[in-house]
Amino acid sequence: MSIDHIVSAVDGDAAERIKSALSEIATTSTDTTTLVFDGVSIEIPPSVGDAVVQLLTYLAAGDSVALGPVAELLTTSQAAEILGVSDTYVRKLADAGKLPIELRGTHRRFRLDDVMAYREQFPKRA
Repeated sequence: MSIDHIVSAVDGDAAERIKSALSEIATTSTDTTTLVFDGVSIEIPPSVGDAVVQLLTYLAAGDSVALGPVAELLTTSQAAEILGVSDTYVRKLADAGKLPIELRGTHRRFRLDDVMAYREQFPKRA
């Protein structure tokens, strides 16, 4: 997992424009979402639309955002980073059967979907 791009926090005027636009976005349960960027329409899955909205929400709140790819199979360190815990704690979760693993030789690998499902079990702290 690497950070390829960092988007710095936007100024107050830009944040207000983003907030205004976000308030007009309706939450729907359609199979696709249309994203228009520089006049070009792109049909995207709802999960991608949700990610774009989350990115814009962070920027509107004055936060900077880091972007980068995430592999489908994660190392212990990568899983720990996503969960916000130590490598040791992730190993304990795996050993206790609370977080499924795949072994690659003697190395533990964690499916991204499993890590995200585990993370969703716990409410986010403010």
